[in-house]
Amino acid sequence: MTVFEKPKLSQCRLDLWLWAARLYKTRNLAASNIKKGLVRLSGKITTKPASPLNVGSKLVIENDWVRKTILVEEIAVKRVSFEKAKAFYKILEEDNKQAKKFFQSREKYKPNKKARRNLKALKEKLNFLSNN
Repeated sequence: MTVFEKPKLSQCRLDLWLWAARLYKTRNLAASNIKKGLVRLSGKITTKPASPLNVGSKLVIENDWVRKTILVEEIAVKRVSFEKAKAFYKILEEDNKQAKKFFQSREKYKPNKKARRNLKALKEKLNFLSNN
């Protein structure tokens, strides 16, 4: 190691790493999701954003309807570009069955033009009745 090389970090805070790896837009958002239980560290639901994160740790992150299992490959405390941040982790599994199910169910009930007209007329009729 030369004088100008920085030693690699062995661990850092969980919320800081999630922010630096660009998995959350802000550190505060990462911390609140950790407190809600949407982030699991090595299979345990951690309620502390300051939980130590090491290289080789497995994270399970739930965002909206997507569940990602991530392996930490590099520790970072500074936020970098998205291309460089991809090197911090490896996605082991991405489960979005619930998202597919939600959007498929929405697709079934999309009204056509005639049904939209009927709904509009019904709403106007109900609004007319409630005003009297």
